[in-house]
Amino acid sequence: MAGSEVMELRRRTIVKSLVWRVIGVVWTWIGAYFIVLVVPPTQKNAPLIATLIVVYHHSTRMIMYYLYERYWTGVSWGKYDPRTSTFQPMSLKDKLMWILGTVIAIVSIFLLIVYIGPLVKK
Repeated sequence: MAGSEVMELRRRTIVKSLVWRVIGVVWTWIGAYFIVLVVPPTQKNAPLIATLIVVYHHSTRMIMYYLYERYWTGVSWGKYDPRTSTFQPMSLKDKLMWILGTVIAIVSIFLLIVYIGPLVKK
C-alpha cells in the first residue's frame, strides 16, 4: 500500500522549505519588532524581551505551520504518482501565485532593509 501513495518531488520540497523560511523570518521579525515597541521602557531587559519573542514565535508558528501544510495539500504541483509514473506540472494559477508571492517577499525584504535598517543604527 505504501508504494501506491502520491509522493513529492524534491523541487516541491525545496520550494516549500524556502517559502516557509521566508515566511518565518518575516513573521518573527514583525513580532519581535512589535514586542520591542510594546514593552514599556522601564521593563525593557533582554531576558523579558527574549522570553516574549520565544513565546510569540512558537505559539503562533505552530498554527501557521498547520495552515501552511493544509494549503500545500491542495497544491497539485510537484506531486508524483508512482502508479502512473506522472507528475503534476505547475498550473497557471500556481505560477501566478508564485510570481505574486516572490514579488511580495522581495519588496518586503527591500522595505525592511531600506526603512528599518537606518533605525537600527540609532
